[in-house]
Amino acid sequence: MTQMNRFVLSVFLVFLVASAAFSRDLTNPPEGFVETADVRGDLFDDWLSAGISPLMSLASDEVTDRFGRVFAVRRERDDENGSLAVRIQARDAAGIQGQWVLYRSFSDGLPHEIRLYPLDNSHIWVSLFPGDSGPESGKSRLDLVLYGSTAVSGIPVGVPLVKLYTASFQDIMLMTRALVPWDLLDHHVDDYAAARSAVSVIRDRLPSLVYLDDGAFDHDGRPVHIRDGSPQRPAEVLSALGPGQTPDNIAGGVNCSGFAKWIVDGIVYPEAGSRLFLDPLKKQTDSPETHFTEPFRESRDVFFALDWTRQLASAVVSLGGRGTVLPAESGVDVTADPFPGFARHVPGVGYRSGALQSLLYWLAIRESGHMYLAAISRERGDPPLRQYHHIAVLFPYFDENGQFTITVFESAAETPYPLFVSRNDDAYIHLVRVRCPEKGRFIP
Repeated sequence: MTQMNRFVLSVFLVFLVASAAFSRDLTNPPEGFVETADVRGDLFDDWLSAGISPLMSLASDEVTDRFGRVFAVRRERDDENGSLAVRIQARDAAGIQGQWVLYRSFSDGLPHEIRLYPLDNSHIWVSLFPGDSGPESGKSRLDLVLYGSTAVSGIPVGVPLVKLYTASFQDIMLMTRALVPWDLLDHHVDDYAAARSAVSVIRDRLPSLVYLDDGAFDHDGRPVHIRDGSPQRPAEVLSALGPGQTPDNIAGGVNCSGFAKWIVDGIVYPEAGSRLFLDPLKKQTDSPETHFTEPFRESRDVFFALDWTRQLASAVVSLGGRGTVLPAESGVDVTADPFPGFARHVPGVGYRSGALQSLLYWLAIRESGHMYLAAISRERGDPPLRQYHHIAVLFPYFDENGQFTITVFESAAETPYPLFVSRNDDAYIHLVRVRCPEKGRFIP
């Protein structure tokens, strides 16, 4: 063992001894994380601290730790960024979970980042950077990145970057536990059973619906038109049939608003014995009114989707037995700003679509078991006004394999999440939360 290795290991023995008194407060890596710290000590001389030229001559290899676990080590050259990456990971790890990466500059060989993946998710990682005084002195800095958003940035870590070459992830979590929300890496699959069940029920029932402009179901479950409650004509429903659909299996037609109501009715009906009335859903809620937009509120339905989603979500809150809860009092609006400088919430307008994935991940951890009604707005028309013109229903949850996913339903169809984002890259998306019903209590 080299002198550098002995020094590094002694530093972390001090950390471990000092932390013994706080053992009940230790932060543990996520389930399934396979630590690479032991083999990194063995690889220190040849793979982590060697010069760039000798490192380039090394072929991919496998090493075994004292427990008999096998780890793969390899290097990758990134000419575009002028760096060389050394990757270390347990051979039997799940996906990318536990991978540890050292990035070094090709020009001078200096390390500029350590990145590790705590979950089997390539969109979530921890980055460690050298401090202002360089990689061999001062304090390192830590970022936690979730789907392109930085949850925390520049968090000080008590040792230089090179001292972290052989640090375990638990060491790092312990040193930063007061400043880093490590619970964002923790989820329990059982907490999302209701969301998974609701998604499954909706998928099964989609073939019973067709898309019909202005279509919805009224409080008695009859297919009607939203504007005046008039019945849907069989001919218009028939003309809207999709491939493989037959009239005998169709309950009626819905547009985006009617479809969101159909989903929420599936929560309300088992509890109240009736579906929601249409007219209350059209009532005005708090909105970003100006002297310019107000004259067009009625003629252009400027805030229709915003009002509709808030009324739907508030109706679910009202099921709690406290009587009717108005939108302004219901707390259904999502207004969180969890990522400094990114995914910013605009009051009454919402979020950019590009920020949604990181936000929905954060919401899935912080308030598991919710779906979100999205009122989508963009500037349109003459004169150009921001209009809330479309509604989608978003389910962020962890599947039975522990993988984070976002399921999108809109206008009687399921839409792949990337397609939903690309379609709305110029839009703002306002979210309201709705608690998913227990399995067996959802009947749309």
